[in-house]
Amino acid sequence: MFSAQVHRRIYLVLLALLGACMVSSVWASNLVWVLLGVNWLLEGRWREKWQMARDSRLLQAIVAFYLLCIVGLLWTSNMGHGLSVLQVKMPLLFLPLVLLTTRPVEGKARRNILWIYGATVTVVSVIGLVRVLTIPELPYRDAIPYISHIRFALNCCMVIYLCIAAAARGRSPWRLLYLLLALWMLVFVVVVLHSYTAVAVLAGVSLVILLVRYRRWPLIALWVALTGVAALLLCREVKAYYRMVPMAQEPLRPYTEAGNPYYHMQDGLIENGNYINNYLCSEEMREQWSRRSKVPYHGLTSTGYSVEPTLVRYLNALGLTKDSVGVSKLTDAQIVDIEHGIANPVYTGGNPLKKMVYVMLLEREFYVHTHAVSGFTMIQRLELWDATLDVIAHNLWFGVGTGDVGDELHKVLAQRKSDLASTSKMSHNQYLSFLAALGVVGFAVVLVLLLRAAPRMRRQSAVMLAWLLTILISCLTEDTLGTLAGILFCTYFLAFRSDESAS
Repeated sequence: MFSAQVHRRIYLVLLALLGACMVSSVWASNLVWVLLGVNWLLEGRWREKWQMARDSRLLQAIVAFYLLCIVGLLWTSNMGHGLSVLQVKMPLLFLPLVLLTTRPVEGKARRNILWIYGATVTVVSVIGLVRVLTIPELPYRDAIPYISHIRFALNCCMVIYLCIAAAARGRSPWRLLYLLLALWMLVFVVVVLHSYTAVAVLAGVSLVILLVRYRRWPLIALWVALTGVAALLLCREVKAYYRMVPMAQEPLRPYTEAGNPYYHMQDGLIENGNYINNYLCSEEMREQWSRRSKVPYHGLTSTGYSVEPTLVRYLNALGLTKDSVGVSKLTDAQIVDIEHGIANPVYTGGNPLKKMVYVMLLEREFYVHTHAVSGFTMIQRLELWDATLDVIAHNLWFGVGTGDVGDELHKVLAQRKSDLASTSKMSHNQYLSFLAALGVVGFAVVLVLLLRAAPRMRRQSAVMLAWLLTILISCLTEDTLGTLAGILFCTYFLAFRSDESAS
């Protein structure tokens, strides 16, 4: 219909639009990737595309993965969910087919398209910051209104790689601007998104790139030094969490100052160096709380948490008894914090590392002493991984089929009487999900094809290598290919590969 040059221009425009939409609109993203496919079909040039497809080992691995998902329908019992999985993963088949059978984007077009992508991610991050600052009690998971905060964090990592690469070859003042943007993205994923995954990705990717690509020992030494400092800070916060306050080490007092009996659960739960469920006098807390706050003691905070346990944890974190004396020592600002569902004053401080450590240690405490997992991010993942391994062990060779992973996973959780049995959560590990669905045989087929493509992938630029490593690391803690945003992140940048990957 059009000349090859016109189709190329349409391709570049649609690619720029997809880069902007993938972090800002699911509906628009779906429309744009379909239009990319239509343009690809109308372009023709089938002999050239067939040659590129035949020579692209990475494309063959991706197509094999999708075909195996189709084959997995043969032994699935939940056909409806299996077809839904194939529908969600459809861009994973068609986008690589389009991108890897089209000439890579290079030169000025590459810079312009990636600039649009980076600018969009930056604007969305600013929108997220404004939402956090202006919407009371907004959960950090809802900071980004368009896609999940985890998927957006991966895009922030990609912008960091692009900025560092641009700064390495740019000149002032642009170099400084690129570095400042990279620093902003790092601060955003830590302070606003609280993304442990992104922090792990950045640490792992930077080390591998330094060892494999640059091999500059001063930079490696700097990475080791920074990691060592981070480890020391981490150890300091862990010690601070478990540094017991004097009251926790004294013999338990039986009565409050008003003469009422204390209830000491003695379950071992520790937060901020004190036992959460010791020195409890609920009646005194209720009476004193009713004098200090209009929110009912047995009611809910503005974020939907129960007031009583929030108050207990807040008093405990301050090293106060959970009675009328403890409540009376709270400031008006602290009362407001509790009314807003803040259970630890550390959470309102300006130290994001301290907050992250305290949240993780509290999760560990609850899991060790009560086996509770609901609401705890890292502990939930451990529970889901262990249950998925159980599914894999009972269906080792060929898996349970494309549509049955969720059903079998929740059967195991129900048998274990896990808090997660009534949820819709999946494995949170892409490798385990694939093993559970298609077994060792299916996993081995795709692994062999990917290893076959690895030598060519290794010759990519440092940014492309960082992107590939980001995908591989993120799949350890997320079902990255389970959503459109994750699939787009895993496929979009194939358009900017070097020629070795498709030749």
